Amino acid sequence: MTKYINELITGRYQPTTNTPASEKHPNRNKRIIQFFLFGMAVDLLLIVAEFAAGISPLEDIHRHPWLYGYIFLITVVAFTFFGAMVGSREDQLEKLALRDPLTGLFNSRYLWTRMEEQWATGKREKSDSSLILFDLDFFKRVNDRYGHPVGDELLKHIGNILQHAARSSDVAARIGGEEFVFFLPNTSEATAAAIAERIRDTISRTALTTDKKHRINITISAGVASTNDYNSTIPRTLYAEADKSLYLAKELGRDQVVTSTSRSKKNVQKKVETRV
Repeated sequence: MTKYINELITGRYQPTTNTPASEKHPNRNKRIIQFFLFGMAVDLLLIVAEFAAGISPLEDIHRHPWLYGYIFLITVVAFTFFGAMVGSREDQLEKLALRDPLTGLFNSRYLWTRMEEQWATGKREKSDSSLILFDLDFFKRVNDRYGHPVGDELLKHIGNILQHAARSSDVAARIGGEEFVFFLPNTSEATAAAIAERIRDTISRTALTTDKKHRINITISAGVASTNDYNSTIPRTLYAEADKSLYLAKELGRDQVVTSTSRSKKNVQKKVETRV
């Protein structure tokens, strides 16, 4: 109860996953208003009941001002607090339904919903939308060598890095296994590639230390795709393009970022010659 009261006072809700504290609580705020008004209605109903019983509320309030003030205040406060509890629980359930329980990132359900919304907005604004598809390199080796609990800790570690890298308009999601997605509305391919490279570099320089003092270093590959033609493409098409770029990043040696533009034969050949 102490934790819950602290959450209501500070406005910071702490679920079981790593939800950013900056996120708002629409259901809680809505329920607070609704239950506050309901508490006021109960107080008015009390006055109406006194009228019906032949009692003058004004005279009674004048005789017992503190009693009435206490009753009215407690009624409103109690209903408001109860509304906050109900709304916070609704917020929690919604977040759990839209988030990956392990990493705290959004899940594929929310990702596709957000992309569909952006498709409608993008048609009006004619802006670019980009998608980055990340995949951990040789993640199976981590599970095989250290066990799945350590693998889960590594996924949480990566999820935390992605959460901190996401801008307010971005959607960072885990779509299964060791695959992660960044959806970036109003973002060009060049900007998305720069963001992907920054994340790749951060992960390659950041190690996870297990409870047995094992230091695990891992790298990540990324495929980037972008579109501003929302009539001829759909969200699944953008995802497929990013997936092709990711596949090429794996083929070229992993630990790198490949964009849809750089998938031309000329650019691929240059990359291969550089690595030989």
